Amino acid sequence: MKVSVSLLLFCYLSLSDGDKELEVLVASERNDQPNIWTEVRDVRDMLVELRVKLDMTMKENAKMAEQILELKKENSEQPKVAFSADLGIRGDLGPQSTEHTLAFSNVFTNIGNNYNPATGLFISAVKGLYYFSFTACGVQIKQSMGASLYKNGQKIVSVGQWRSHDQHRYASNAAVLQLDVGDVVCVKLLPQYTIYDSPDNLSTFSGFLIYPI
Repeated sequence: MKVSVSLLLFCYLSLSDGDKELEVLVASERNDQPNIWTEVRDVRDMLVELRVKLDMTMKENAKMAEQILELKKENSEQPKVAFSADLGIRGDLGPQSTEHTLAFSNVFTNIGNNYNPATGLFISAVKGLYYFSFTACGVQIKQSMGASLYKNGQKIVSVGQWRSHDQHRYASNAAVLQLDVGDVVCVKLLPQYTIYDSPDNLSTFSGFLIYPI
């Protein structure tokens, strides 16, 4: 009788310990299982964040497109003035006793037609800030070479090289000028100086409008 009671008690205790181990195992497996609703919320939050960023990017792109259109409109409305020409002679010009306005007759570009290749005069039709440059070439050994940029009859900048040389000589200069409508800009040959040109277009005069004022 005592043996039977002891055996039953042992079986009961064994079953109780087994249930506890089973409960612990089930709980552990539950903890290891991912929470699908948490993942769904994370995905939803990520999509919301991406949508906000996308909306911001689209607004920025639309603003940039408006700015580009505005710049294109301003650029199309802004007057365009630019010219570039070569002296167009074949050989030497000068020396002469007085200053001589150089007519750069071989025109490369004349946007706006403010430059007259027959007279060598640039007459401003737009009030603004302009850039002008010129290059003079000389080859005569016993003659000096030089020229000057003029605005309304006033000498602005000059270039020149003296005698005693045995090869082509070049001199360039440039200036930024504020012009009113009707102002005249040209390049003149200095007295007792020479200038040379050839089919290689060695002596040139150029200018363009930087921006209107």
